[in-house]
Amino acid sequence: MSVTRRLWFALALVVVLVIGGIVTSRELTVVRSAARGPRVEASASVSAWYCAEGTSIPNGRADEEIVMGNVATTPSRATVTVFGGSGVPAVRRRYGVAPGRVVRVRVADIAPLSEPGVLVEVSGGATAVEHRIQRGTDGALGPCAREPASHADFAAGTTLKGAETWLALFNPFPDDAIVDVLATTADGVRAPGALQGIVVPRFTRVSVPLHDLVPRTDLLAISTSVRRGRVIAEESIALDGSDGRAGLAMSLGEDRAREWRFPVGVIGSGRQERLVVANPGSRDARVTVEFTLDAAAAVEPVTLIVPGTTALSVDLSRVPPDVGFSTRVRSSRPIVAEMIDASAAPQDADVRGLASDLGFVNGSRRWVIVPARLDVNSVDELAVVGTDGRRHRVQIVRVEQNRERVVARTEVPTTGRVVIDLAKLGGSPAAALELRTDGPVVVERVSSRPGMTRSHAVVNAAP
Repeated sequence: MSVTRRLWFALALVVVLVIGGIVTSRELTVVRSAARGPRVEASASVSAWYCAEGTSIPNGRADEEIVMGNVATTPSRATVTVFGGSGVPAVRRRYGVAPGRVVRVRVADIAPLSEPGVLVEVSGGATAVEHRIQRGTDGALGPCAREPASHADFAAGTTLKGAETWLALFNPFPDDAIVDVLATTADGVRAPGALQGIVVPRFTRVSVPLHDLVPRTDLLAISTSVRRGRVIAEESIALDGSDGRAGLAMSLGEDRAREWRFPVGVIGSGRQERLVVANPGSRDARVTVEFTLDAAAAVEPVTLIVPGTTALSVDLSRVPPDVGFSTRVRSSRPIVAEMIDASAAPQDADVRGLASDLGFVNGSRRWVIVPARLDVNSVDELAVVGTDGRRHRVQIVRVEQNRERVVARTEVPTTGRVVIDLAKLGGSPAAALELRTDGPVVVERVSSRPGMTRSHAVVNAAP
C-alpha cells in the first residue's frame, strides 16, 4: 500500500471512530424534560437516583424505605448502594422490578446506619425512585434527586419550640464537598459560623440540625450553595404539637424561580395551609399569589413586597374554608415558594399530620406515580393543573401482564384543577401508574391514613 493510500485509510478510520463516538454518546445522552426536578430517563442505559434524608438504625429520627416503580412493559434492574461515610464500606443489594410493579426496600435491611446516604442505579424499563421516611405513626414520601445541584433552596422550615428541622447533605461522589448555608427569616439573614464551610466528605451524608444552630424563629428559609464538589440537599421537619401542629414532612431542594404552582390546597375543619415565600436575593421582589377554587367562586389575588433576604407567610384568610383550591405564585425576581400543610382536630386522629412540598416550576405531558397507593387502607389522590391555560385530556395508564391498560380518563379544565381518587382505580401499593396528557400539566399527590403526606409526581421524559 502506498504512503498516500495509508494516509487516506488512516483519515477514514479516524472519521469512522469519531462518528461512532458521537453515536455512542447520543445513545447514552440523558433525556431532559422541560420540567425541573426528578424525572425518569428514557434513553440512558443507567439512571441514578440519590436519596439524601432518612436513617436506618433503631429509634432513628426518620426510618427510611426506598420505593422503586417500573411503568414500562419491560423489566428493570436496580442496584441500591448504602454509603456510611469515609472508611465505612458501602453495602450493595440488587433487585428486579417487574413491569408495572413497585419494589419497597427498608434501608435498615441493607445497612443499619445513623447517617446513610442511598444511591439507586436503574437499568432497563423506565423506573422512578422515591423514598419514604417514618417516625412513629408519622411519615413523608417524596422523589429522590436525579442529579446534584450547586444551589438548593427551602422555604417552610421552623425552629420554634418542639420543632426539629434537619438539612441532609449527601455526597455520593469521590471528591469532598464544601457547602455554605444561608438562613433567611422574617427578620432577615442569619448565617452562623457553623453553617459556613460545611465539609461533606466523599461517599458521606451529613445531617445539619438547624433547630440547634438558628435561634427560635417561626419561619426559616434555607439556601445552600456548593462552594466545591457536588451534593444533594434535602430537608425534613418534625413537629411535636407544641404550636398546634404535629407530624413529619420532607422536601427536596429546588433552585429559585419566578413562578411556582401548587395543585393541592384546602383550609378549614382542622386543615392549616401555610404558603411561605422566601427571597434569598438582595433586591425586593413583588409577588402575586393567585387562587383558583374548585367551587364556582373567585378570590382576589394577594400582592405583597418581599424584601431582599426575607421570608414571609402569605395571608390565606380570603380563601373560603373547606373548598379545595390550587395556587399560582408569580414574582418579579427569582424566589422560592413552599406550602406546609397540617391536619389537626377535628380531623380524625388517623389523618392528622404534617406535609410540605415546594411548588412546581414547569409542566410536563407524562408523570409517574409511585406507588399507586401508599397503603391498602390509605386515601390517595392526585391533583392535576394545566400550565398553559388550555383544556387537556388525561389518561391514567397501568401495566398489566406486560401490556399497557388505560384505567381512567378525565380532563383538566382551562382554569382550576381535576382531582383523581386513586382508590377508585383499583390500584394497590405494589403497582405503579403513569399519567399522560396532551399538554403540559403539573401533578401533586396527597395521601393520608395514617398521617398525611404530599409530594410531586415524577416526570417521565419518555417521548
